[in-house]
Amino acid sequence: MRTISVLAVGLFPAFGFAQQPAGPSTTPELVRREIIAVEEHIGQANFDCDYKFFAGVEAPEFIFTTAAGGVVTRAEDLAGEKDCRPSKGTYRLDDVRIMTLDSIVVFNALATTTTTKASGERVARTQRFTDVLVRRDGRWQLVAGHTSRVP
Repeated sequence: MRTISVLAVGLFPAFGFAQQPAGPSTTPELVRREIIAVEEHIGQANFDCDYKFFAGVEAPEFIFTTAAGGVVTRAEDLAGEKDCRPSKGTYRLDDVRIMTLDSIVVFNALATTTTTKASGERVARTQRFTDVLVRRDGRWQLVAGHTSRVP
């Protein structure tokens, strides 16, 4: 599961993006809604340790560049399941920017993750990230991502 420094999202059956018809979405607004649903699910899946979701949304060639400059492949990301501990928190997207290029989307946003430490202290982290998604087999898949910490 890719973490954006404790970042995360879970897909709710109501979104149903995995069952959408093959081919590109028909309107920019539909694409926007689909992509935001995927990105919100990614955030929740990180909290929930939902590796089944990550196995489906990350393309075989997926690479993620961490805020520290490291590169994580899909296989490496999915191998993190054994160390994942579900947690509670909130995940909010702001300053969302979506660029659509045929069946490819470049998604950029600020993500704020808020968690609570065992001591009860609330911790909020904000990061700017970019994901590149491609529509394949009727669903959106992540092919690349990058995150940068916001001080």
